[in-house]
Amino acid sequence: MVVGAGPTGLTAATLLARQGVRCVVVERHTDPYPLPRAVHLDDEVLRIAQAAGVADAVAAVCEPALGLRLVDGHLRTLLELRRDKAVGAHGWPETNMFDQPDLERVLRTGLIRHPEVTLLSGHEVTDLSVRRDGRADVAVRPTKGVESHTVTAGFVLACDGAGSGLRDRIGSRMRNLGFDQHWLVVDLRCERDLDLWAGVHQICAGTDSGTFMRIGEHRYRWEFRIPAPGSVTDAEVAARLEPWFPDGAATVLRHTVHSHRAAVADTWRRGPVFLLGDAAHLTPPFIGQGMGAGQRDAMNLAWKIAAVLAGRADDSLLDTYQPERRAHVVTAVLGAVLVGRAMAAPTGLHPVLRGVARLPNPDPIARRVLAPRLRGGVLAGRRSRSPIGATLPQWFRADGSRTDDVLGPGFAVLGTWDDDETFGALVDDVGARRISVADLPESATWFARHRLRAAVIRPDRVVLAVVDDRGRVHGARAFRGGQGRRVKFRWVTPPGDATVSMS
Repeated sequence: MVVGAGPTGLTAATLLARQGVRCVVVERHTDPYPLPRAVHLDDEVLRIAQAAGVADAVAAVCEPALGLRLVDGHLRTLLELRRDKAVGAHGWPETNMFDQPDLERVLRTGLIRHPEVTLLSGHEVTDLSVRRDGRADVAVRPTKGVESHTVTAGFVLACDGAGSGLRDRIGSRMRNLGFDQHWLVVDLRCERDLDLWAGVHQICAGTDSGTFMRIGEHRYRWEFRIPAPGSVTDAEVAARLEPWFPDGAATVLRHTVHSHRAAVADTWRRGPVFLLGDAAHLTPPFIGQGMGAGQRDAMNLAWKIAAVLAGRADDSLLDTYQPERRAHVVTAVLGAVLVGRAMAAPTGLHPVLRGVARLPNPDPIARRVLAPRLRGGVLAGRRSRSPIGATLPQWFRADGSRTDDVLGPGFAVLGTWDDDETFGALVDDVGARRISVADLPESATWFARHRLRAAVIRPDRVVLAVVDDRGRVHGARAFRGGQGRRVKFRWVTPPGDATVSMS
């Protein structure tokens, strides 16, 4: 069962359905939320949409942008982080702006194509209990009714947002990461061209900090930091916009006050219940990673649940979800906090930002924040430059396909050999597709750079294990195996050993 049909829940349910897992999606609203919230997604999120079978439709409602600029109160650039490649490391445009209702309509359309999914719109979860066999009995009722019925589920994915009732139900608590600001968010329409740089502007002006960006044709968002939460009148909004639109050319579509917080749940799993998206973590919006973090949660967890339900892995594999995702998401949250604090800091910080801008290439800073290597769980790299825990790049191919089209939806073993048995047990026992670099020549440079003969790629495209150019295995070792028998792989993870059984 998936509780919540926002972007995270819709994506999680679709990924499960595409792997043959039947699921019920419970959503208290009857229609997609009509107002814009998230406005940015990156190339990795589009790659996840590709795994869900909806990437082209998602890309069609997006408008590529150029990246992020930190500017001073006079709009002079302090630091620019360009993310403007039409084909980024994940095979899609690096920066994309969108209107969330459009995105949710696309995701819902993609979901309901799958007969494995039952979507209960206009319903809510009222109770949950765990049975002796480990499954969950979930009480569901119409939001405008009183009679409930019980759905028994092997797993429950709580995608029910920042105010998650299921988070409270499993006794999980949000841990504050030390950031709390209040912002007025204004979505507007303007028919004339504002002649803006086609990226996100973050105004570093202390208490007068702000944000503005174009998110679509004639569609813009302005945000203003305010001293305290509370309602803001239309007149106050007009006064905030007047310096920008003295001719009154802008039409306000909506305005609201958001409290931007940084927090991460201490427990992401309790028995059959998992927290995803805003139920598990809250991030300030300054680097546009809030929604994307939920998409990454869905991608990380869906294949593991499918493997357990299919009997290809035991339940301990699911315990890797929190350590892998929590460390990753904390990096993104703290990156957003850093930008938020830079915007709120006195102007004395501006020379520091200008100094960073003068570095030969500040882009690696952004990559470390947006795409840190996964740690913990079942991942360990012996060499500092090992790709283990990193995501395999996706290349756009001459025939119009992409790498993941070749890898397929499950495990893959990609290598430079013709007949090598190093990972034979894994190929046989988890159904990994075996692909030669000769069939994916775009990957040859990556293999040469890392001095590899082979790499095991998880269904979420994370590199699980490698064979180096001397034939040494890094990241995983088979204890026993063979077709039709249980296979154990041992991953070394500080502070001790973790064993996950796969059959």
